[in-house]
Amino acid sequence: MTVLRHGPRYSVGRRRGSRILPGIFLSITVIPMVTALLLAAVVAAQPADAEQLALLKTFRDEFVLITPGQGRYPAAYRRGRGQGGEDRERPAMQVTLPGNFYIARYEVPQNLWESVMGSNPSRWKGPRNSVEMLSFAEAVAFCERVTQLLRTAGLIRADQQVRLPSESEWEYVARAGTTTTYSFGDDVAQLDDYAWHTGNAAGNDPPVGAKRPNAWGLYDIHGYLWEWCLDHGHASYAGAPTDGSAWTQNGDDGQRVARGGSWKDKAERLTSSYRHLLPAETRDDALGLRCVLTASREAGPQVGGFLPSAQEQFVPAGARLEVLWNEGQFTEGPALAPDGTIAFTDIGESIMRLDPATGEVTVLRRPSGKANGLMYDRQGRLVACEGAMGGNRRLSITTGDGQVRTLADRWQGKRFNSPNDLAIHPGGDVYFTDPRYAGEEPRELDFEGVFVVRPDGDVRLATRDVERPNGILISADGQTAYVADNNNQPGGKRQLLAFQIADDGTLASKQVLFDFGGDRRGIDGMTLDVEGNLYATAGRGDEAGIYVFSPRGSHLAFVATPGDPTNCVFGGGEDSRTLYITGQGPPPAEAGRERPYALYRIRLAKPGYHLPAE
Repeated sequence: MTVLRHGPRYSVGRRRGSRILPGIFLSITVIPMVTALLLAAVVAAQPADAEQLALLKTFRDEFVLITPGQGRYPAAYRRGRGQGGEDRERPAMQVTLPGNFYIARYEVPQNLWESVMGSNPSRWKGPRNSVEMLSFAEAVAFCERVTQLLRTAGLIRADQQVRLPSESEWEYVARAGTTTTYSFGDDVAQLDDYAWHTGNAAGNDPPVGAKRPNAWGLYDIHGYLWEWCLDHGHASYAGAPTDGSAWTQNGDDGQRVARGGSWKDKAERLTSSYRHLLPAETRDDALGLRCVLTASREAGPQVGGFLPSAQEQFVPAGARLEVLWNEGQFTEGPALAPDGTIAFTDIGESIMRLDPATGEVTVLRRPSGKANGLMYDRQGRLVACEGAMGGNRRLSITTGDGQVRTLADRWQGKRFNSPNDLAIHPGGDVYFTDPRYAGEEPRELDFEGVFVVRPDGDVRLATRDVERPNGILISADGQTAYVADNNNQPGGKRQLLAFQIADDGTLASKQVLFDFGGDRRGIDGMTLDVEGNLYATAGRGDEAGIYVFSPRGSHLAFVATPGDPTNCVFGGGEDSRTLYITGQGPPPAEAGRERPYALYRIRLAKPGYHLPAE
């Protein structure tokens, strides 16, 4: 029998309450497969209550879409090790992944397992700790039951399925495009930053995601728990399939492959290529699972590396874009006013106002100071980012009587680059991005960052951990800032980022939710719906449109636009499901005529979120 090795305990182990957990004891057992368990899993299931539904939504949101051959995801990779390692890791071979799939960002946590399966087998208890002490059959049963629950709740389509990964899929995502020993390189000294192992772990006691993720956003891929895979046991890769499928032929069907290493293992077992063969009945407190979700064959229109998974839940059948105004030089920054009208900028010189009821567009403020992003604060005042190119390079406030004053125009005595877009925290902090896309004015700051103006007027640098920040949002609970890093220079980053908001207003713990990669046009402006989903304007040509992401970066829906979109906002009241979009207008009918910028609207399925008034 193969047993998982138990590493030593360390006095630096995490505590539960004030008591250090007792010492390691032998926890492996072998039991017969319980056929009834599998039969129960396929019975149609209903989410039991709001708590279970919330856990299922979180689980669905935590999947990362993998698109082999598109964006940053290579079509093929080299599996195994050519030199070094063990025989079971050889021969190294080229594997080509045939299609898209989702992989869970985290190992399955105990609170989800208990909600789905009715009990928690884990030795080391904790709601967001990885579940352990489960056999291969129990892992499969969980996948089958959670599939039924997700389908019933409308969180996945009928043709989608949750399952265990093949080990080809597992190593592909573990490597994250690298050929090194670990996904972060060859330097074992960095392992503590990414993994739990015998050198830094006292047990399965931390929550999932406590260490750094790999480049594709997967946590604990190197060492927390071993993770079950679908493949049967094979002593080497001789004769293995090269198409990414699970190898279930000509092997030991009483054994299954586990990957990733665990808190009981030394560094050499935590590599991207190491394989562990275990009896399928094995249960151990260093053995858990990470799930794959198959991509729907009926998903929305695929755009680059973005594959919508819930198109019809966000874009009703028959929804169409309507052109409301098509006379702009460069439209941007739509914002919902307290009276239900929509303010937007025509960056040349004006802030405009649309009356949704009549369709009339009038001038709200002129000159605008080269205003770009707009937002109304909780007092009903219009806050504007005024940029460069002859503009005021400041944040301004326009009151209801038309009076304009400066909110902020300097940090540490230096003028801003070109304030671009803003978001207001429920507590009153005003966050804004400060890139420099255009303008000949001398720069006083040698970086492009995100700043925050606190209610007392203090201006702070929130983060400079971006290349060229553009759109920005604050979540309704005030805990997360979403930032579009949109560097349009060759090789620049084009990413959707999430930051945690600290008590002092600074932004920390950067996480990449989506990477447009290559030379694609990244995100410009963004807005939120009441569920916290993000609606981002991005892309050019056939890829131009509204990209809808979950709060954790899952790909939900796409709305194509006739030209490059710049920003968007939802209406209010009875208009709360209407998304207003600024951007390039339709191509002009007359050849040689300059293409104008426009204001559009489209009726969607979800109502928008807005900062509540005082």
